[in-house]
Amino acid sequence: MSIEFFTRLPLHGETQFLPGDPRNRGDWHAGGPSTGAVSGFAVGDHFTYIDYLGQIARAAEINGFGGALMVNAPTGEEPWTVCSLLARETRTLKFVTAFQPYHYTPWVAVQQAATYQRATGNRLVWNIINGGSDAIQRQVGDFEDHDQRYARATEFMDVVRGYWHNEQFHYEGTYYRAEGGGLRGPLKKAELPLICTAGSSVAAREFAAKHADFYLMRAEHPDEIAALIADIRARALKWGRTDIRFGLSIDVIARDSEAAALAEAKRFFDEGVAKGTVKARAAHAGLRTARKLSYEHGYSDQDEQQAFDDFFIHPNVWTGFGYIGVPPGCALVGSYANVVARIREYHSIGVDLFFLAGYPHLEEAYRIGEHILPHFRAQRAAIARPAGQPVQLHVSNGA
Repeated sequence: MSIEFFTRLPLHGETQFLPGDPRNRGDWHAGGPSTGAVSGFAVGDHFTYIDYLGQIARAAEINGFGGALMVNAPTGEEPWTVCSLLARETRTLKFVTAFQPYHYTPWVAVQQAATYQRATGNRLVWNIINGGSDAIQRQVGDFEDHDQRYARATEFMDVVRGYWHNEQFHYEGTYYRAEGGGLRGPLKKAELPLICTAGSSVAAREFAAKHADFYLMRAEHPDEIAALIADIRARALKWGRTDIRFGLSIDVIARDSEAAALAEAKRFFDEGVAKGTVKARAAHAGLRTARKLSYEHGYSDQDEQQAFDDFFIHPNVWTGFGYIGVPPGCALVGSYANVVARIREYHSIGVDLFFLAGYPHLEEAYRIGEHILPHFRAQRAAIARPAGQPVQLHVSNGA
């Protein structure tokens, strides 16, 4: 089984220190003393936060990452715009842009994606998301409930595939209709982006089983990841699919020695506890309707004195980032050899796409690229649909 590595771009600010700390690069903080790295942002600055993201993207490409995940949240930069800007600053790096079907009509998404693919040599990957919080969805104008959002996403992808592979596509569903549209001319030569999705609800798993090339997960104990993979594979079989693959997002704190890595992780942890980020995390818990991961049930919102070591759920797998409010919440902490061993363990249970990042993202792209990725050279393979795989078109209520 092959393996591939992407990184993640911080669209809501750098996190060498806690989120919002003025010592972080960029302008995602309240002001005050700063590093001087564009911390006092003004429109028209000669060097902006997007330029910093460009540095990270180039560093990722130089160090052998295959792509970069662009996280989408109302509190950050819009990912499709950013990846369009960064595509012209890189040569081979793929960009995984997260968006919700609520954001676009199927036709707009198809036309934009085909244009992007033509301009970049098919370097776009879609991450179809459907919102983890009803409250936040309403803030941005989406009042569909959780399961309706996934029903809408299923129709969205049906119509996308129909437009992409037909010049005269007809469809009538609950959320979308089409009467004869489709890609024509040079646009129809572009590749449909690979489809990623995430989410642990039944609706999310069913959507992934039907439409996703890659099902993405936040890191948990390997036994729980293995169980989740088995469940998704079983659901995919109902659609006659045996080729769905799996990705894992996890941070990395890797150093020459395990002791040095633990010291860096503890720096984050102690600073977070001292500054009360545990209380801030608890205050925002009500904004999320997504399933808590198993280790999150162990967080005590009343007791901030939980010890650093309490958050190791498996050798070198530390969930303290989640406790102090740094997403995605889980990190591999240890020597380079430790981290390589844990990646191999997750790979052995079915994960073949890893999203790895550290803090600060620029320097850690080099560290991971120099000390972790070379151990997997013989197994690396760019992500793609298997040769000869038919693109499945699932159309309901008319075709």
